[in-house]
Amino acid sequence: MKLLRVGGQAELIVLLFGLGLIGGAVDRALRLRFQAEARDFPYDWQDASLQQAQRAAIRAALPAKTRVAMVWTGGQSGFGSSDADMGQETATIAELIAMAEDLRHERPVDFHMMSSAGGLFESQTHCSEHSLPLPLRPYGTGKLMQEARLEQAASLDRRHVYRPSSVYGVTRSKRVGLVTALISNAMQGKTTRIFGNPNTLRDYVLSDDIGHYMARRIVDPDPAPRAATFLLASGRSASVFEVIERIRERIERPLLLQFDPHPSNVRDMSFLPSALPPDWQPTSLASGISRIITFLRSGLA
Repeated sequence: MKLLRVGGQAELIVLLFGLGLIGGAVDRALRLRFQAEARDFPYDWQDASLQQAQRAAIRAALPAKTRVAMVWTGGQSGFGSSDADMGQETATIAELIAMAEDLRHERPVDFHMMSSAGGLFESQTHCSEHSLPLPLRPYGTGKLMQEARLEQAASLDRRHVYRPSSVYGVTRSKRVGLVTALISNAMQGKTTRIFGNPNTLRDYVLSDDIGHYMARRIVDPDPAPRAATFLLASGRSASVFEVIERIRERIERPLLLQFDPHPSNVRDMSFLPSALPPDWQPTSLASGISRIITFLRSGLA
């Protein structure tokens, strides 16, 4: 995890748990847009006794009375996670929320949690702000339980939940989404195995858009709203076939594809633009694909 100081006089301390695709984007936005100074701390995702000692070390590094924003963008869960996997992740988050509640006795504390629109609304289309989560697998059920735990933490100053749709971007992690896998594999002459079908509809959102949006929310000194949930999607779904064609238009190499004969990820999902936050401005899929191609070609990844 990272401890980031925002402001010359340490006006805000951000405790960022998770530095994968989304967490890395939040970290970059805080450092580049808000000149945050970062310090790394170890945090184990599985060993509860080790976590306790690591939380104590993190707490000892906090300046007295400074406002703290705890940010969860971590975990190792995904659509294929089991009940046991999600139970372990939920227990880790519960301990961090308990830490935030304890810190609240001595300072202002916010908690920002990354959830999943995909896990909560799988197989639902044209979702509006009034659509209810109906998880179909342990991953979604676990995310809903994590949100419920944060909802109970009424003593915290702000409790913000973010529900992103299908996220794509560049990360050092081995776990990448369809868009980045297609581009990266095409550049390396590798085959991409696809677990949906050409007509599967998803709503794709760029990780850097999420990072910038969350960073603004984290740094904003206005405590309102105290509790809020933000759906972060593009509001325009695209089929797997359209994604493939958009990439083919922008890259000069063949796309080697293998569709799984028994696909496990074929349910459609889409979200209405009216369900998105009014201050959210997502990058179009075509522009996002171009940015990923440019970045990968630059050799910076």
